[in-house]
Amino acid sequence: MTRKGKLARLDWPIFLLALALCGVGLLNVYSGTRVIGTAGVPLFAKQLAWIFLGILAFFACYLASDGFIEEIALPVFWGVLAVLVVVLIAGKVRGGAQRWISLGAFNFQPSEFAKVAVVLVLAKYFADRYSYSGIGFVETVPAIGLVIVPFLLVALQPDLGTAGVFVIILLGMLVVACVRTRVLLLLGGAGALLVPALWLAMKDYQKQRVLTFLDPERDPLGAGYHVIQSKIAVGSGGFLGKGYLRGTQGSLRFLPEQHTDFAFAVFAEEWGFLGTLALLALFLCLVHRAFHLASRSQDRFASFACGGLAVYFLAHIAINLAMVCGLFPVVGIPLPFVSYGGSSMLTNMMALGVMSNLARSRFTFQGGGESSITA
Repeated sequence: MTRKGKLARLDWPIFLLALALCGVGLLNVYSGTRVIGTAGVPLFAKQLAWIFLGILAFFACYLASDGFIEEIALPVFWGVLAVLVVVLIAGKVRGGAQRWISLGAFNFQPSEFAKVAVVLVLAKYFADRYSYSGIGFVETVPAIGLVIVPFLLVALQPDLGTAGVFVIILLGMLVVACVRTRVLLLLGGAGALLVPALWLAMKDYQKQRVLTFLDPERDPLGAGYHVIQSKIAVGSGGFLGKGYLRGTQGSLRFLPEQHTDFAFAVFAEEWGFLGTLALLALFLCLVHRAFHLASRSQDRFASFACGGLAVYFLAHIAINLAMVCGLFPVVGIPLPFVSYGGSSMLTNMMALGVMSNLARSRFTFQGGGESSITA
């Protein structure tokens, strides 16, 4: 298929939704990085550059030849694991965590790309072992092994929030790939038994975050400060919001990490309940479109990959919003397209480019057929 033909079959809803969310995020980054009387241009300009690079990454993935994404799934996975090892050896340390590789003025966080790599390698694995009677326990164990390796490498940085996303992706893809119900119940029971061990393995500041989630007032000027200020910002937005650039929690710097992890709090304060509903509608449309592509695909790998990427986006959105509203412990999970961050922006746009690529060559246009997920 020619490049012109490929562009003619671009999944426009996915691309336009991404651009709309990028626009919202760009405005929010400017507002979140300014102080009353000064401009927030430097990070705004960086975010704009990341958006353009993200668009290039989107089309690079989209224009790839049919079958290319599936062919490189395993090599990309091993390559990402190698980079995660490099991060532990020579990565940049910030805030007590070693998560970044410095590239001049920009910092690159490989764990973000690892999430998409895990989705693709799991989609490849399950597609090769798919059974109409459902995937059994024996076939599921190697898939768990594939996720444990990046989980441990990221947890050692330490970054339990991102490591936890790998687990959520695995659970989501077990459902998407039609793993047998009794296997899911068995794994769920085993996971519950591991919770005490996880608590013992957590560092003191991570335990403090969990305890603060249960009772934010126990340390209002320390561990609970982020959540308390975030809830004040969200609640003070009211029904219509205070207006763009008129939020006080953000402008007066009461809200920590307001352009990254707590970007949604800045948005909610300025745009209020109605603006928040509009933003949630955009996110829901994006996730719905991803699941739609998964359910209509004629190819198992494409179906599982799109389903896994839909879970990836849904996990980030749900965890970040719950965290900002005090319904989940504080973890470093960005809000897709809205939070400032180059690695996150590139990863999200690449993920959408991969979905569009798979939809272009394996999309079922006529109705009446049964999808590979439900077959």
